Amino acid sequence: MRTVKAHRGDGTAAAIVATLARLHPLDRVPRAGWLLRGVTEPESVASHSHAVALLTHLVCEAWPGSFDAGRAVAMALVHDCAEVATMDIPMPAGDAKFREAKSLTEQAVAAELFSGLPSRAAELFAEFERAETPEARLVRGLDKVQMMIRATCYEREGRGDLGDFWANPKNFADYGIAPVRQLFREVARMAGRRLPARQPPGRRMPQIAERPAAKRRAR
Repeated sequence: MRTVKAHRGDGTAAAIVATLARLHPLDRVPRAGWLLRGVTEPESVASHSHAVALLTHLVCEAWPGSFDAGRAVAMALVHDCAEVATMDIPMPAGDAKFREAKSLTEQAVAAELFSGLPSRAAELFAEFERAETPEARLVRGLDKVQMMIRATCYEREGRGDLGDFWANPKNFADYGIAPVRQLFREVARMAGRRLPARQPPGRRMPQIAERPAAKRRAR
C-alpha cells in the first residue's frame, strides 16, 4: 500500500481533526460514580455525552419553541469534553470550594481544547457551567435525567448497589425546567420508585416559564 509522508497541517481542517484526535480517549474514560458503586463496565464519558445530546434533541423537539435547540444540543455535546484531561471526578458532598475549583479547571481545559477553532464550544461550556440561561439549565437537568435513566437500567440488570442515587435529592435537580420535572417523574414511574421528598431546583434558580426561542432572543 502506498503511503503519503505525513506533514504538519494548518488551517481550520487541521485544527478540527487535531481536536477530535485529542478527544478520542473519552470513550475509555469511565463514569466514576458507577465504578464506585460496583457497576462493571460502566458507560464512558463519551457514551454519556452522546446520550445527553440525544435527550436534549428529543426534548427540544417535543417542546418546540421553548428553547434554542441548536444551542442546547451543541452545549450537551461539549459539556463533558474537558474530562479528557481531568477525568470524571465524583463530587464530594458539600465541598463547595472543590466544586468551584473543578469548574474553573474544566473551563480552562475547554478554552485550551477548542482554541484556534472557529467554534463557540468553549463559550457553550462556560455557559453550561454558569447554569444561568434556559438552555444551560435544560442541559444541566437532562444531565441528571440521563444519569437516573442509566441507574434504572443498571438496576434492572442487577449491576451495582445504586439505592443511594434514589435517596439523594440533588440527583433530581430540575433547574426550574418543567419538561425536566416531567421526565424525572416518568423515570421514577418506570423504576417503580418514589422521588425524594425535596428536589432542589439547582443553584436556587427561579422557575422558568418556557417561551418561544425567537421571543427570548428579541428581548
